[in-house]
Amino acid sequence: MVGGTYNLEPPLVALVAGLTISNLVGLPRWCNAGFRVEFYIKLGIVLLGATLPLTLIVWAGPIALLQASIVSIATFLVIYQVSVRLGLDRRLAATLGAGGAVCGVSAAIAVSSAVGAKKEHAPIAITVVIVWAIVMIFALPLALQLPAGVSGAWIGSSEFADAAGFAAAQTYGDLAAHGVVPGTADQSIWAFTLMKVVGRDVWIGIWAFVLALIATTRWERSESGAEPRLAEIWWRFPKFVLGFLGASVIVTAATAGYSLADFNKIVNPAFVAPIKDLRTWAFIFCFLSIGLTTRFRELAAAGAKPFVAFSSGVAVNVVLGFALSALVFASHWAALGH
Repeated sequence: MVGGTYNLEPPLVALVAGLTISNLVGLPRWCNAGFRVEFYIKLGIVLLGATLPLTLIVWAGPIALLQASIVSIATFLVIYQVSVRLGLDRRLAATLGAGGAVCGVSAAIAVSSAVGAKKEHAPIAITVVIVWAIVMIFALPLALQLPAGVSGAWIGSSEFADAAGFAAAQTYGDLAAHGVVPGTADQSIWAFTLMKVVGRDVWIGIWAFVLALIATTRWERSESGAEPRLAEIWWRFPKFVLGFLGASVIVTAATAGYSLADFNKIVNPAFVAPIKDLRTWAFIFCFLSIGLTTRFRELAAAGAKPFVAFSSGVAVNVVLGFALSALVFASHWAALGH
């Protein structure tokens, strides 16, 4: 009943299939060139921007943005500091931190490029992110009997991947639909969307720019002693983030005359839904490619330190997200949509 009860999203199924083939059956290394992880993730991120008009930030309200910012910054700082104290490279530390703080795989790839990380850093971060994302699908909906809106906000604060988080939020929404927990299924999905997709994902460009700036002007300067070149920041900055922002601006202009209710009723099914379908396919091919090019034996060479560092952020994420969702802003999330 995994598919029915937990509604595993297609990208996660593709990932499991790829990992199984790569690690149990095996593929020749020359096949790796055909599995274009970065191409699919870049396409997926641009399509993500096309589903996020900037007006959503206004509709999300100050509470959603405040909670998302608190959780995101705290998670990044904890993962980064623990990583550095464990002796990990600062670029790997930043890649791990962004994967936990912003939008999982997408952020890990964007930031690894922005800070000039080593080739093996992004796969390490991606693997850790996905492992914890899958765990959260099963753990978060069963942890506590919270109101649907509160649980959706908590899942949005604690999950690391959109597909996994949506699966968890939908699972909890099903509990609400059957009267097991207070609230409605829509409250769970909407609270998750506000917290994760709007509150955290939209910051991917800012995080990439800030970390590219830090890596260029501070880390590399201290390592080489050479004066940083401002042009290097531009070359380092992941250009597909500009595609994300551009797509968001275009959709914002196209939907400027709609209220939130009309956007959900008219724009979402007729315009956003087909784009989301394309984005899902992009992520399916991305996660399949990640699985087909990930070999646990090679990742084991990195040791347990990346997992330990990321797990420290998971602990902060879950506890802080719960405190903000179920205690500090509980009344807001419980009444969402009313």
